[in-house]
Amino acid sequence: MVEHLPPDSAMHRAARGHAWQEEEYLLAEVADSVRTLAALTVAVNSKRPKSVKMPEPLPRPVDEAEEARKAAEREAAEQAYSDLVSALTPEHATT
Repeated sequence: MVEHLPPDSAMHRAARGHAWQEEEYLLAEVADSVRTLAALTVAVNSKRPKSVKMPEPLPRPVDEAEEARKAAEREAAEQAYSDLVSALTPEHATT
């Protein structure tokens, strides 16, 4: 019975940790794009385009599993970079 519950059911929301579905993510992406295009339009037509600040993206709910995966990838990339620098420049090796 659990297999056929709709994506907005309480069980799915509890598993994800939030109630956002694909539509909410798409709307947030569209809103971010519109805000960025508006800022770019203002910058292009401004006398001081560098003074126009780009908008921050709208906040999205945090998926703990995805964040943990990204953190692990970041840590692995930093370690690989450190290993490469150590191998190429022994005088800068960190032990």
